[in-house]
Amino acid sequence: MKRRILLFGGTTEGRELTRFGLPLIYSVATAYGAELVRGAENTEIAVGRMDAAEMEKFIRESGIACVIDATHPYAREARENIRAACAASGTPLMRVQRRESAADEEVIRVKSAEEAARRLEETTGNALLTTGSKELEAFACVSARSRLFARVLPDPEVIKKCAACGFDSGHIIAMQGPFSLLMNEEMIRLTGARWLVTKDGGAAGGIEEKLEAARNCKARVIMIERPRGEEEGHSCAEALLWARRILGLSRPPLFPLLTDMEGRRAVIAGGGVVAARRAATLVKCGAAVTVVSPAFAPEFRELKCSLLKKEWEPEDLEGAALAVAATDDGTVNAAVAAEAKARGIPVSVADNAAECSFFFPSLVTSGEVSASVSAGALSPALTRRLAERLRSVWGEWVKEERAALEDKNDG
Repeated sequence: MKRRILLFGGTTEGRELTRFGLPLIYSVATAYGAELVRGAENTEIAVGRMDAAEMEKFIRESGIACVIDATHPYAREARENIRAACAASGTPLMRVQRRESAADEEVIRVKSAEEAARRLEETTGNALLTTGSKELEAFACVSARSRLFARVLPDPEVIKKCAACGFDSGHIIAMQGPFSLLMNEEMIRLTGARWLVTKDGGAAGGIEEKLEAARNCKARVIMIERPRGEEEGHSCAEALLWARRILGLSRPPLFPLLTDMEGRRAVIAGGGVVAARRAATLVKCGAAVTVVSPAFAPEFRELKCSLLKKEWEPEDLEGAALAVAATDDGTVNAAVAAEAKARGIPVSVADNAAECSFFFPSLVTSGEVSASVSAGALSPALTRRLAERLRSVWGEWVKEERAALEDKNDG
């Protein structure tokens, strides 16, 4: 049986992961969610909700090598079922989780849709509900139902549910996102909303466009916080790389973008053996290397670089042309990567290839002549072995070709 990935989707992240042609079974709760990925290459679609036992049976019978959970941050029951099914079947699982939005003092944060409804009941003025159809029942306690306008997906079952919750056609906005800032502003104005109720859907859920639209229209925001206990998740890029490694799948080769580092500042966060190897390569390429770390491995004694004995800070990237995150703390590495990307600085992250904006090469050199070796971040061991084989002959090859060119020129 063909080994495949079981991807639980119905989200922006789920749809994103169907773009790469991996052998997938894409599990989604509704026919509408399935329609959004119809025609995706190498993807079989499974429609319908499953409990943990049904998921486990499906995994065992479908040749599933690994599972990616890309369900919505608020889909707690689905997430728990997926975790239980993978544990019972012994199947590797990765959770794809979008980042939470930044704190905003003007936003009223509540723990549940019920609490949001109670807060609305204490206010006056219309409210635009952008929480989706699952939470609409919670707003039945709002006595003046004509104040509420529900923005939901244009699915017949969803519209039926809206009607059952007391929303007439004049108070339902059935549209598929994403919604731009201008569209959010227009909906707030058309509904006369003084309140916008939303979940923290992160960037993929358009939260920034909602918040800015509310500010521009002078509407207050009530935000339902994410369920507590949600584990730290991974990006789509991390999940893609992880699944390819498990299934032994190839990928397009990386584009070897060579750049001149002579005299340019390179900053390395971390003082261990890996950081020392990165520093040695950059020094060889003529870079002015600064290494930031509370402690340094002995290998740094032989390297011509500047050592700053301290904890890494964002200001350390000032003036850098390139950055490397190579500490032994994944949280620090992620912070270095985020800050570098915000400043437009290429960054390599030693413990997380998916977070790299460039991949640090296995460099093979002879004088100014160089070649880099990569296995697309899928197999560091293969990269090292190939680089060592190339190093064993590279110097002689370069010498022979130089001599051949000189003989040709002399002739």
